[in-house]
Amino acid sequence: MPETIPQLLTLLAVAQLLSVSPHTVRSWVRNGKLRPVRICRRLLFRPDEVSRFLDEGEARKLSAQ
Repeated sequence: MPETIPQLLTLLAVAQLLSVSPHTVRSWVRNGKLRPVRICRRLLFRPDEVSRFLDEGEARKLSAQ
């Protein structure tokens, strides 16, 4: 039975999902906070990577309090 291929999110979709600008998402990629899948010159994101990024951000917020 073939495994399903995960849906990849575009940079614009991630920006809209997180309510930030595409520039902010690119900055997170440059700083190593968010890891993309690069196909040609496109930045695409696995949904589980976006979830990891959000979970890590929440953990940082809680540890800062």
